[in-house]
Amino acid sequence: MSTFKQFLLEYETTLKYHDSLNPIFWKAEKLDPKVRTQLLKIAEEWRKYANIPTSSVKDVIFTGGNANYNYTKFSDIDVHLMVSKTQIADCDKEILDDYLRDKKALWTLSHDIKVYGFPVELYAQDLDEKSSMDQGVFSLKKDEWIKKPIKEKVNLQDPAIARKVKHLKDIIDFFIDSGSHDIEKMDAFKEKLRTMRGASVQKGGEFSLENLAFKELRNQGYLDKFSDHIIKLQDKQLSLAKP
Repeated sequence: MSTFKQFLLEYETTLKYHDSLNPIFWKAEKLDPKVRTQLLKIAEEWRKYANIPTSSVKDVIFTGGNANYNYTKFSDIDVHLMVSKTQIADCDKEILDDYLRDKKALWTLSHDIKVYGFPVELYAQDLDEKSSMDQGVFSLKKDEWIKKPIKEKVNLQDPAIARKVKHLKDIIDFFIDSGSHDIEKMDAFKEKLRTMRGASVQKGGEFSLENLAFKELRNQGYLDKFSDHIIKLQDKQLSLAKP
Protein backbone atom coordinates (compact mmCIF):
# COMPACT_ATOMS: atom_id res chain seq x y z
CA MET A 1 0.00 0.00 0.00
CA SER A 2 1.33 3.45 -0.91
CA THR A 3 2.20 5.98 1.79
CA PHE A 4 -0.58 8.29 0.64
CA LYS A 5 -3.22 5.54 0.61
CA GLN A 6 -2.21 4.62 4.15
CA PHE A 7 -2.39 8.29 5.15
CA LEU A 8 -5.83 8.58 3.55
CA LEU A 9 -7.12 5.59 5.50
CA GLU A 10 -5.88 7.07 8.78
CA TYR A 11 -6.77 10.67 7.95
CA GLU A 12 -9.61 12.23 9.94
CA THR A 13 -10.33 15.84 9.11
CA THR A 14 -10.84 18.46 11.81
CA LEU A 15 -12.88 20.52 9.35
CA LYS A 16 -16.65 20.71 9.81
CA TYR A 17 -19.68 22.10 8.00
CA HIS A 18 -23.03 22.67 9.73
CA ASP A 19 -26.64 23.36 8.80
CA SER A 20 -26.86 26.32 11.21
CA LEU A 21 -24.62 28.95 12.76
CA ASN A 22 -22.86 28.27 16.05
CA PRO A 23 -25.73 28.27 18.61
CA ILE A 24 -23.35 29.50 21.30
CA PHE A 25 -23.35 32.92 19.59
CA TRP A 26 -26.39 32.98 17.32
CA LYS A 27 -30.12 32.58 17.84
CA ALA A 28 -32.07 32.63 14.57
CA GLU A 29 -29.11 34.46 12.97
CA LYS A 30 -29.22 37.18 15.65
CA LEU A 31 -26.03 37.72 17.62
CA ASP A 32 -26.13 37.34 21.41
CA PRO A 33 -26.22 40.96 22.72
CA LYS A 34 -23.70 40.15 25.47
CA VAL A 35 -21.28 38.82 22.86
CA ARG A 36 -21.70 41.92 20.69
CA THR A 37 -21.07 44.27 23.63
CA GLN A 38 -17.99 42.34 24.74
CA LEU A 39 -16.48 42.12 21.23
CA LEU A 40 -16.88 45.88 20.75
CA LYS A 41 -15.16 46.45 24.09
CA ILE A 42 -12.26 44.17 23.11
CA ALA A 43 -11.96 45.82 19.70
CA GLU A 44 -11.74 49.26 21.32
CA GLU A 45 -8.96 48.12 23.65
CA TRP A 46 -7.02 46.74 20.68
CA ARG A 47 -7.59 49.95 18.71
CA LYS A 48 -5.98 51.92 21.54
CA TYR A 49 -3.16 49.37 21.90
CA ALA A 50 -2.36 49.58 18.18
CA ASN A 51 -2.63 53.41 18.19
CA ILE A 52 -5.25 53.36 15.45
CA PRO A 53 -7.06 56.73 15.26
CA THR A 54 -10.77 56.51 16.03
CA SER A 55 -11.53 58.53 12.89
CA SER A 56 -9.97 55.84 10.67
CA VAL A 57 -12.23 53.04 12.01
CA LYS A 58 -15.33 52.86 9.82
CA ASP A 59 -16.80 49.64 11.24
CA VAL A 60 -16.03 46.62 13.41
CA ILE A 61 -17.02 43.29 11.90
CA PHE A 62 -17.38 39.69 13.06
CA THR A 63 -16.39 37.15 10.40
CA GLY A 64 -14.63 33.80 10.04
CA GLY A 65 -15.86 30.33 10.98
CA ASN A 66 -17.97 31.43 13.95
CA ALA A 67 -19.92 33.78 11.70
CA ASN A 68 -20.33 31.04 9.10
CA TYR A 69 -21.36 27.41 8.85
CA ASN A 70 -17.81 25.98 8.97
CA TYR A 71 -17.04 26.56 12.65
CA THR A 72 -15.20 23.95 14.71
CA LYS A 73 -13.93 23.73 18.27
CA PHE A 74 -10.68 25.23 16.94
CA SER A 75 -12.32 28.32 15.43
CA ASP A 76 -11.41 31.81 16.58
CA ILE A 77 -13.78 34.72 16.89
CA ASP A 78 -12.47 36.90 14.07
CA VAL A 79 -13.01 40.58 14.85
CA HIS A 80 -11.80 43.01 12.20
CA LEU A 81 -11.51 46.77 12.52
CA MET A 82 -12.46 48.09 9.10
CA VAL A 83 -10.07 50.97 8.63
CA SER A 84 -8.90 53.51 6.12
CA LYS A 85 -5.17 52.84 6.29
CA THR A 86 -4.37 56.15 4.63
CA GLN A 87 -5.85 57.83 7.73
CA ILE A 88 -3.73 55.80 10.16
CA ALA A 89 -0.27 56.90 9.06
CA ASP A 90 1.37 58.65 6.14
CA CYS A 91 3.90 55.98 5.31
CA ASP A 92 4.62 53.14 2.94
CA LYS A 93 1.76 50.58 2.90
CA GLU A 94 4.11 47.63 3.50
CA ILE A 95 5.61 49.34 6.55
CA LEU A 96 2.14 50.01 7.97
CA ASP A 97 1.03 46.43 7.27
CA ASP A 98 4.14 45.09 9.05
CA TYR A 99 3.48 47.39 12.01
CA LEU A 100 -0.15 46.25 12.33
CA ARG A 101 0.83 42.57 12.03
CA ASP A 102 3.47 43.05 14.73
CA LYS A 103 1.00 44.79 17.05
CA LYS A 104 -1.46 41.96 16.44
CA ALA A 105 1.21 39.37 17.27
CA LEU A 106 2.32 41.20 20.42
CA TRP A 107 -1.27 41.57 21.59
CA THR A 108 -1.86 37.85 21.06
CA LEU A 109 1.29 36.93 22.99
CA SER A 110 0.40 39.15 25.94
CA HIS A 111 -3.36 38.41 26.13
CA ASP A 112 -5.52 35.32 26.40
CA ILE A 113 -9.02 36.65 25.78
CA LYS A 114 -11.87 34.22 25.20
CA VAL A 115 -15.60 34.72 24.73
CA TYR A 116 -17.64 31.66 25.69
CA GLY A 117 -14.43 29.64 25.46
CA PHE A 118 -13.41 30.77 21.95
CA PRO A 119 -10.26 32.92 21.50
CA VAL A 120 -10.71 36.37 19.98
CA GLU A 121 -8.49 37.14 16.97
CA LEU A 122 -8.12 40.83 16.08
CA TYR A 123 -7.14 42.34 12.75
CA ALA A 124 -7.09 45.70 11.01
CA GLN A 125 -8.65 45.26 7.56
CA ASP A 126 -8.38 47.98 4.95
CA LEU A 127 -11.66 49.13 3.42
CA ASP A 128 -10.31 48.14 0.00
CA GLU A 129 -9.58 44.57 1.16
CA LYS A 130 -12.55 42.50 0.09
CA SER A 131 -13.92 39.59 2.10
CA SER A 132 -14.46 36.23 0.46
CA MET A 133 -17.66 36.22 -1.62
CA ASP A 134 -19.10 33.25 0.30
CA GLN A 135 -18.12 34.44 3.77
CA GLY A 136 -20.55 35.91 6.29
CA VAL A 137 -19.77 39.42 7.56
CA PHE A 138 -21.64 40.87 10.55
CA SER A 139 -21.35 44.52 11.57
CA LEU A 140 -20.87 44.75 15.33
CA LYS A 141 -21.37 48.51 15.23
CA LYS A 142 -24.68 48.36 13.38
CA ASP A 143 -25.78 45.01 14.86
CA GLU A 144 -26.74 43.65 11.45
CA TRP A 145 -25.48 41.44 8.68
CA ILE A 146 -23.47 43.13 5.97
CA LYS A 147 -23.42 39.85 4.11
CA LYS A 148 -25.13 36.70 5.30
CA PRO A 149 -23.15 33.47 4.94
CA ILE A 150 -24.06 31.28 1.98
CA LYS A 151 -24.73 27.60 2.53
CA GLU A 152 -22.59 25.53 0.20
CA LYS A 153 -22.24 21.93 -0.86
CA VAL A 154 -18.84 21.19 0.59
CA ASN A 155 -16.93 17.92 0.32
CA LEU A 156 -14.52 17.97 3.24
CA GLN A 157 -13.51 14.37 2.51
CA ASP A 158 -12.07 15.29 -0.90
CA PRO A 159 -8.76 13.36 -1.25
CA ALA A 160 -7.24 16.50 -2.78
CA ILE A 161 -7.46 18.18 0.64
CA ALA A 162 -5.75 15.25 2.35
CA ARG A 163 -3.08 15.19 -0.38
CA LYS A 164 -2.36 18.91 0.06
CA VAL A 165 -2.27 18.60 3.85
CA LYS A 166 0.14 15.66 3.68
CA HIS A 167 2.42 17.53 1.26
CA LEU A 168 2.64 20.59 3.53
CA LYS A 169 3.05 18.50 6.69
CA ASP A 170 5.88 16.57 5.02
CA ILE A 171 7.70 19.84 4.27
CA ILE A 172 7.30 21.09 7.85
CA ASP A 173 8.42 17.73 9.25
CA PHE A 174 11.44 17.79 6.96
CA PHE A 175 12.49 21.22 8.21
CA ILE A 176 12.14 20.10 11.82
CA ASP A 177 13.54 16.57 11.59
CA SER A 178 16.42 17.20 9.17
CA GLY A 179 18.33 19.34 11.66
CA SER A 180 18.36 22.25 9.23
CA HIS A 181 19.33 25.64 10.67
CA ASP A 182 18.28 27.61 7.59
CA ILE A 183 15.85 30.01 9.27
CA GLU A 184 15.66 32.15 6.14
CA LYS A 185 14.20 29.25 4.13
CA MET A 186 11.79 28.39 6.93
CA ASP A 187 10.56 31.98 7.15
CA ALA A 188 10.16 32.02 3.37
CA PHE A 189 8.03 28.87 3.55
CA LYS A 190 5.86 30.40 6.31
CA GLU A 191 5.35 33.48 4.15
CA LYS A 192 4.51 31.25 1.19
CA LEU A 193 1.81 29.53 3.25
CA ARG A 194 0.35 32.90 4.27
CA THR A 195 0.27 34.32 0.74
CA MET A 196 -0.98 31.00 -0.68
CA ARG A 197 -3.92 31.09 1.69
CA GLY A 198 -4.73 34.74 1.02
CA ALA A 199 -4.59 34.31 -2.75
CA SER A 200 -6.73 31.15 -2.66
CA VAL A 201 -9.45 32.82 -0.57
CA GLN A 202 -9.57 35.81 -2.92
CA LYS A 203 -9.75 33.57 -5.98
CA GLY A 204 -11.74 30.55 -4.83
CA GLY A 205 -13.45 31.61 -1.63
CA GLU A 206 -13.51 30.21 1.89
CA PHE A 207 -13.62 26.61 0.67
CA SER A 208 -10.71 26.79 -1.75
CA LEU A 209 -8.31 23.87 -1.49
CA GLU A 210 -5.36 25.85 -0.11
CA ASN A 211 -7.46 27.60 2.52
CA LEU A 212 -8.93 24.33 3.76
CA ALA A 213 -5.44 22.79 3.88
CA PHE A 214 -4.14 25.81 5.82
CA LYS A 215 -6.98 25.51 8.35
CA GLU A 216 -6.31 21.81 8.76
CA LEU A 217 -2.62 22.48 9.46
CA ARG A 218 -3.61 25.13 12.01
CA ASN A 219 -6.20 22.90 13.68
CA GLN A 220 -3.71 20.04 13.96
CA GLY A 221 -1.17 22.35 15.61
CA TYR A 222 1.34 22.15 12.76
CA LEU A 223 1.61 25.90 12.24
CA ASP A 224 2.31 26.52 15.94
CA LYS A 225 4.76 23.60 15.96
CA PHE A 226 6.64 25.11 13.01
CA SER A 227 6.66 28.62 14.49
CA ASP A 228 7.91 27.33 17.85
CA HIS A 229 10.71 25.44 16.09
CA ILE A 230 11.84 28.58 14.26
CA ILE A 231 11.80 30.65 17.46
CA LYS A 232 13.89 28.04 19.29
CA LEU A 233 16.43 28.02 16.45
CA GLN A 234 16.61 31.83 16.48
CA ASP A 235 17.11 31.88 20.25
CA LYS A 236 19.86 29.30 19.97
CA GLN A 237 21.66 31.16 17.19
CA LEU A 238 21.47 34.47 19.04
CA SER A 239 22.57 33.07 22.39
CA LEU A 240 26.15 32.81 23.59
CA ALA A 241 27.00 30.11 26.11
CA LYS A 242 29.47 30.69 28.90
CA PRO A 243 33.03 29.56 28.02
